Amino acid sequence: MYRIAIRFLIVSLLGSVSSLALAHHSFSMFDQTKQVTIAGKVTEVQWTNPHVWIFLDVAKPDGSTEHWGVEFTSKVHLTRRNFTEDMLKVGDKVEFTLNPYASGKTGGRFVAVKLATGQYYCDVGAGQSFCADNKK
Repeated sequence: MYRIAIRFLIVSLLGSVSSLALAHHSFSMFDQTKQVTIAGKVTEVQWTNPHVWIFLDVAKPDGSTEHWGVEFTSKVHLTRRNFTEDMLKVGDKVEFTLNPYASGKTGGRFVAVKLATGQYYCDVGAGQSFCADNKK
């Protein structure tokens, strides 16, 4: 009986840990039915794992600014797709298309970016169709 209880405990612990890994990759925090485009000045680049983050100040119509955070995939994934750390620098004026947070918080999931050079870079999936639809 003791062995059965130990085995059950081990299986339960392993099961609970694996569910955390699956939860990490949920996109439910983003409204994937919407795409918004924002333009602003890059204030911070976090080239880190598990996700790359770009922060920018976006001008509002009343002249004030909002601080937005754009979540990318991992730096390994981006590097494999020829997106490098030096493509976005603090001070660059850029334009992002993203899936906004469902909560209304300023920020969202990266879809595409128009770099300061005028070059576009698109993420996989919806990002690729965005670039194809806009011939970028």
